[in-house]
Amino acid sequence: MNSVPLADADRALGELWAASSRPDAHACLFTLVALCATPDELPRARAALPALSLAHPCRTLSVACYPGEAPSIAARVGLHVDTRQGREPVGDDVDLDVRGEARRWVPDTVARLRAEAVPLYLWWVGDLPDDDRLFDRLVEAADVAVVHSADMDLRDLEALARLLALADGQYVLADLTWLRLRTWQEFTARFFDDPAGRAHLAALREVTLTLCPRERAPEAASTQAALFAGWLCEALRWDTREARWSGAGSERVATLRGPQGEEVTVRFVTVDRAGVYPGAIESVTLRGPAARFEVARGDDPSVLCWSAEAAGVQSPAQCVRIHPPEEPRMLIRALERPRRDPLFERSLAAAARLVAPVAARPA
Repeated sequence: MNSVPLADADRALGELWAASSRPDAHACLFTLVALCATPDELPRARAALPALSLAHPCRTLSVACYPGEAPSIAARVGLHVDTRQGREPVGDDVDLDVRGEARRWVPDTVARLRAEAVPLYLWWVGDLPDDDRLFDRLVEAADVAVVHSADMDLRDLEALARLLALADGQYVLADLTWLRLRTWQEFTARFFDDPAGRAHLAALREVTLTLCPRERAPEAASTQAALFAGWLCEALRWDTREARWSGAGSERVATLRGPQGEEVTVRFVTVDRAGVYPGAIESVTLRGPAARFEVARGDDPSVLCWSAEAAGVQSPAQCVRIHPPEEPRMLIRALERPRRDPLFERSLAAAARLVAPVAARPA
């Protein structure tokens, strides 16, 4: 990449295209801003952007914020290329180093550098910082905002739900963690595809989510497990508004109300498991008086197995290999056809209500 004055970035990109083997093939479907709240997140963003540009020709702006220095923004520009096709260019690549108080200039800088007449997508890479409105300011101009809530604290689920409510449909919020949960959701829902399985739904009284610990300070649950629990509570019509929590350490229990006012529980159990993404789900078990349904990782953590023990249900144990949660591939999927997902939005709101009593607040 070439270092250029910030004001000359567009001109420099035009010169690179003019000198390339395909000067007339400058397609651009959208501008993606990958904003890294800390430099530690930059390698993740830079690793994902080339694959994204191959799948969706676009302009990418990777922004890394460096705290505590004299305010400045340094720019580098280049082209994403297809190494399979003789390094033919496929998209614009802009890299910005933002230092100190220049962080406040990022929204205006993005507005100047976004490609004209195409949507603006924002990928917030990493955790949401406390007491910082940069995400809020950037998302005001975005058509799509992408997050990975697995990187966040439990309290950030409430922040995301609040942002969605305030947005009132002005932009789409996509969560890479929600994409990672699709296989778990599909296998859990599969138990109830036939009438014999559905007959046990109303009698379910307990859900147990086993999850791997995260590397940060211990929490009652991971954001991934909480989001899955929010989805399941929505499906079962369990009320998460007045959750009562008990337990400590590696086992925490939330007591809720079912659709008829009956008492139901969601249990979060933390277990160490090598080869599993921190905070990821290890198993899901649904129990009723005469039924037990389970989806769990096998001896190989990339294999999911499901089984059922319930009257009238014919569901022999089966296993299937799942793909590892590679961030570049999930980002591509999230941006293929970005549109609002009401089920995700309701599940996020339910998850935020569920964990609100145990979500640690900043000191």
